[in-house]
Amino acid sequence: MNPEETSLDLADPNCNGAYAVHADDRQPLAAAAAETGLRLVRIDLVDCDDKAGLLQRIGSALEFPPGSGHNWDALADRLRDLGWLSFDAGIVLLFDHADHFHIVAEDDHDVLLDVLGDAAAAWAARGTPFFAFLAGELDEEPAVGHAPDTIAADADAHPAPDIVFVIEGEHVELNQLLKLVGLADSGGAGKALVASGAVFVDGARELRKTCKIRAGQRVSVDGIHIDVQLE
Repeated sequence: MNPEETSLDLADPNCNGAYAVHADDRQPLAAAAAETGLRLVRIDLVDCDDKAGLLQRIGSALEFPPGSGHNWDALADRLRDLGWLSFDAGIVLLFDHADHFHIVAEDDHDVLLDVLGDAAAAWAARGTPFFAFLAGELDEEPAVGHAPDTIAADADAHPAPDIVFVIEGEHVELNQLLKLVGLADSGGAGKALVASGAVFVDGARELRKTCKIRAGQRVSVDGIHIDVQLE
């Protein structure tokens, strides 16, 4: 994913999120972060095989204060704070060798994506850019997904929905949505479809299998567009 070739704007908090990218995108992303005035923090996951190692590497790279907890809740709290770090415009986390961690610790990888996505949303609400890019040799491991190609926000290029899904509650999990509209035979099959890299949410490839989809969002799979609406 080359930020210059998509509508992903690192200066726009509305674009905040966690994205899978190819290893070749690391240098362009670092350059784009510098040009935008964002602080870049690199987190190397080479040979990182479990949750404990992951949390240790994130805490070390982000200089977590002494006494920080070593669990998902503590990580979520720290990522929403980061008050001890010096940055003005915003922050970019660049994970190297993330595909290895996805292969050896798939469940923890999925939780990490959820935590990063929630942190990105929290910073977006404050008007601050927060991006996490998980880089790997994705062409060699297609199950990990591909770069989050962003669809241009051109009205002429915005096709009519093939499916309108009326949501009854506040949200529906992505894998369950795919099941409910008939694009997957089960919730597990929906997770596999998301993991394949074939699912886009609001124009960006989504790898979080249980991502919360809310009214007003659009899900696209192999040219089929699902518009989620309120009752």
